[in-house]
Amino acid sequence: MSSKTPRQRVPIKINRKVPKPALAPFTDHFQGFERVEAVRKVFGDRTEEVLKGLKIGFVPNRQMYMGIRDNDGNLAVGTHHLKNSPTQMLYLDVVHELVHINQRMTRRKWFHDEFMKFIEDRGLYYASPIEIQAYEHTVREAERIGMSRDEITSYLRIGDPPANTWRKFLKEMKLSAKQPNKRVTRFPVKIKRETTPKLYAFTEFFQGFERLPAVRDLFGDSTEAVLAGIKVQFVDIPWGTIYPNEDDGHFVITHGYFVKSPTTSVYLDAFLALNLVKSFSSGNGAKDPDDLWESPATLGAYSAMVKEARRLAQSDEQILTHLQLLSFLMPKPAYARFLKALGLPQKQDTTVG
Repeated sequence: MSSKTPRQRVPIKINRKVPKPALAPFTDHFQGFERVEAVRKVFGDRTEEVLKGLKIGFVPNRQMYMGIRDNDGNLAVGTHHLKNSPTQMLYLDVVHELVHINQRMTRRKWFHDEFMKFIEDRGLYYASPIEIQAYEHTVREAERIGMSRDEITSYLRIGDPPANTWRKFLKEMKLSAKQPNKRVTRFPVKIKRETTPKLYAFTEFFQGFERLPAVRDLFGDSTEAVLAGIKVQFVDIPWGTIYPNEDDGHFVITHGYFVKSPTTSVYLDAFLALNLVKSFSSGNGAKDPDDLWESPATLGAYSAMVKEARRLAQSDEQILTHLQLLSFLMPKPAYARFLKALGLPQKQDTTVG
């Protein structure tokens, strides 16, 4: 793109006075874990103190299970996972993540360095020493509660890891060849699955969108009604993004990104989210919501965003900042194909444009 191309201003107003998302106490949603021996082995006499001080940041995304918020050492939990996954899976996930909590508490720099390695290259996930340690502890608990070797292997596998890395990982797990223990069907914990996100009107924070030609081309005479019906939720997650929740369509917005980023950047993410809503409401989405991010509708929505970004004289590097969440969710080969289809370069600059 020529540097002489004049930048275009977007005639909208962004209300930056937004409520800061609050974290929930761990013990509000996960009760009784202080009595679980597998947890007490991790924290010892500090167990009650650690769990009482632990917080949860909820992430409304179907691809999110559980993880560690590396910025503050609290727990990140996917709301869809919490609401819909079997108790056994949630129980083991908590045991696994609490090992990570302890790793970060006791060896923070080591944990951060190893964590960032597989965040930047997902192929390193099953080779990571922090994951091997946490999963080995979790596998022992899975065996104790009576899961079979095949069930444990199925639980461990996420996506399609490199074959050699996966084989080495399974060897590290030292899975028992013995008959499983008697299955535990009742766990000494209580899990509260429901969350109540605070939702706000889209038009309270995004003003003037109904007058934009690109938005009116999407919804026509229904533009005002569509925008008036959209709700938004502010969350604290690492990626600067705006995306529609797969379950009910409300927009999920990263708080810090929304407050600090240039108006054009916020506009393009909101425009992308509106295109995704339009595509999915037209019946062009993925048959399985878990495949949403690799559906033709997703490609179409991102293509519309790229076209609008280029009209506004945004560089490829700036456009790529709007694909940060997608680059994390998609396998590398799929993401590379996606970039090619959009006509974007493979190298990603992660600064906000």
